[in-house]
Amino acid sequence: MHSVLVVTISGDDRSGLVEELADVIALHGGNWEHSRMAHLAGHFVGLLQVSVPGDRQQDLEVAMRTIQDLDVMIVAGEAGEPGLVNQFDLEIVGSDHPGIVRDVFAALAYAKVNVEELSTSTETAPDTGATLFRAKARLACVPDADRDAIRLRLEEIAADILVDVRLLD
Repeated sequence: MHSVLVVTISGDDRSGLVEELADVIALHGGNWEHSRMAHLAGHFVGLLQVSVPGDRQQDLEVAMRTIQDLDVMIVAGEAGEPGLVNQFDLEIVGSDHPGIVRDVFAALAYAKVNVEELSTSTETAPDTGATLFRAKARLACVPDADRDAIRLRLEEIAADILVDVRLLD
């Protein structure tokens, strides 16, 4: 039987870090299945889903935690995907200010919409030099969710916080 692990890593960015982690996983019979990684404020951070034979799980966990200058947190995951099947994408663009993520995602949580993936960034607007906030999210909800009501609520919030919000099928 295989175990599924959700691994969070953080450490000073350096060449060869991903290779070292991948090598440790492979040497212990693990399979690197899904990941998201980024360079943030001088650190390398990542999320991984790894499967490993159950009898090799403990050895793999110990080996990952001994990689030099890497903080590793591991939790048991579940095989398979949740029952949410209606997926759609969300894009947000607007002048950056505190509270954008909170306001938009509070409305989604209220509507029982699950955030499957979220990527955010800030950049300098080419025409004004102001800071722009961008977000892209992959969302999921139950098939009978009222997408029109979700869209309407997001449009109301967008008008209040002065950002553009688009739901895409």
